[in-house]
Amino acid sequence: MRTARALTLTQRLLLTVLVPVSLLSVLISILYLDREAELTEQATRDRGMAMVSFLAPAAEYGVISGNAVNLRSLLAAALAQQDVVAAAIYDRSGELGAVGDSPAIVDLGRVAATVAPRLVGASAGRYAFAAPVTSQPVAVDDLGAATAAAPAPEVIGWVYVELDTRSYAARRRMTALTVLAFAFATMIGTGVLAVRLARSVGEPVGRLVDAVRRMAAGDLDVRVAVGGGQELGELQQGFNNMARSIADATHNLQARVEEATGQLAYQALHDPLTGLPNRRAFEQALEDAVLASRRAADHGALCFIDLDRFKEVNDTCGHAAGDALLQEIGDLIRHRVRAQDLICRVGGDEFALILRGCSPEDARRIAEGLGEAVETHAFEWDGRTFRVGASIGLARIDDHTRSPSDVLKAADIACYEAKRNGRGRVVESGRAVVPKGKPA
Repeated sequence: MRTARALTLTQRLLLTVLVPVSLLSVLISILYLDREAELTEQATRDRGMAMVSFLAPAAEYGVISGNAVNLRSLLAAALAQQDVVAAAIYDRSGELGAVGDSPAIVDLGRVAATVAPRLVGASAGRYAFAAPVTSQPVAVDDLGAATAAAPAPEVIGWVYVELDTRSYAARRRMTALTVLAFAFATMIGTGVLAVRLARSVGEPVGRLVDAVRRMAAGDLDVRVAVGGGQELGELQQGFNNMARSIADATHNLQARVEEATGQLAYQALHDPLTGLPNRRAFEQALEDAVLASRRAADHGALCFIDLDRFKEVNDTCGHAAGDALLQEIGDLIRHRVRAQDLICRVGGDEFALILRGCSPEDARRIAEGLGEAVETHAFEWDGRTFRVGASIGLARIDDHTRSPSDVLKAADIACYEAKRNGRGRVVESGRAVVPKGKPA
C-alpha cells in the first residue's frame, strides 16, 4: 500500500490501464502467434511442395531439348504466383538452365541430392524447395514394340523455387490489432478510474495534437511549451527536437532540389561533350536574335559551320579521337568570338555561331577568320597529325528576316554550297560563290 501511495498519479494511471492490458496482450499473443505460426508454416511448406511438384514435369521438355524460351516462360509463370521471389531450373550436370530473379539460399549440393519434392533450405525470410525433373525412357524390343516392363525414371535436372515468408509480418499485424482491441476494451473498463487524471494530461496532449496538425499543414517552425510533469515534459521536448530535425532536413532537401534543378536546366541546354550550348539553346537564341532584329534593328548574322575531313579522323583513329577533336574545335571557336556572340554545337560535327550586333562586313571577316583558324589547327592523336577544315554558310539576320527557320535554312544552303564548291570556304547566302583566296 505504501508503495502504491508513493507512485505519481501518472504512474497509478499507467498501472491501472497497462497491467490488465499487458496480461491480456501476453496471453492472447502467445496463443494466437503459436497457432498462427504453426498453420502458416505448414501451409507454406504444402504450397512450396505443390509448386515444385507441378513445375518439375512441366520442365521436362525444356530440360531435354535445352529450350531456354520454354524454361523462361515456366519460370515467369512461377514468379507470377504470390510470394514466389526466385526460381531456377538446373540440368543433370548442375548447370543453370534458366533463372528468374536471384536465388538467395540455393545449395546446389542439396538440390542435386533431391530425389523427391522437398524443402532444401530456410534462411533470410525465405523457404527453398526443390524437385527432380525426371524423364521416363521408353524401352523397345528388337522389333520396335514397347516392352512390358517400363524402365525406372531418369533424373535429368531439378527445379528450384524460393517462397517469401515475410507474410508472417502481416499476420503479426493482425495479431497486434486483435491485442489492441482487447486492450481498448480493458481501458474502457478502467477509464472511470483515470477520469480525474485526464484533465491534468489533456491540455499538454491537446497542445501536442495542435502542433502536429500545424506541422502537417506546413508550419515547420511550430514548437510546444514544455511542462505538465516529467513524462509529458520529455514528450514535449522530444516533439520539439523532432520538429527541429524535420525542419532542418526539409530545408536541406529543398536546397538539394534547387541545386539539382539548376544542374538539370544547365544539362538541358548544353552539349555534354564540348560544354557548348546545344541545339535547343541555339534555337531559342536564334529566335531571340530574329525578334531583336525586327524590334530594335539589332542586325546580326548566323554562321553554320560544318567540319571538313572529320570522318577521316573518326574512321582512322576511332570515336575517342573524334570526340577529342570536337572538344578542341569547340574551344578554338569559343576563344575567337566576341563576348556577345554565341557558339553552339548543333550536330555531330556541326556548329552554329550567332553574331549579335554585327555588320555584314564584320560577320564575313569573323567567319573567314574562324575558317582559317580551323584549317591551320593541327590535331595530334597517337603520334599522327591531322588537319581539318571548315565549310561555313553565312546568313544575315536583319529586318528582312521573316523567321528563324528561314535564316537557318539560308545558312544551311550556303554551307552546302561551300562544301560543293571545294570546302574550306565561306559562302554567304544570296551572294555568288567567291573562289577561295579572292576577296568577296
